[in-house]
Amino acid sequence: MKNVFNKMMDYKRFAFILMALSAFLYIGVVIPAAGKTLHKEYALMAGTLASTAFAAYFFFQSIKLRKILNESEEGQDFLSKK
Repeated sequence: MKNVFNKMMDYKRFAFILMALSAFLYIGVVIPAAGKTLHKEYALMAGTLASTAFAAYFFFQSIKLRKILNESEEGQDFLSKK
């Protein structure tokens, strides 16, 4: 159960890091800059969408593992201690 708990926390951390990355990429799209081409803007938007999609995937995986922990007695002990 400790391994499942650690995985859940890692997935949550990955998701938050990816959300921060997507915010920075989106800021790069929104802020006007000289010399920014349409191709660069599309690349930034694609990166924003990809990192947001991966963050959502990791959030869902974290939720799935949390449900597994809630279903077991030992997992509930882990969740209550942390």
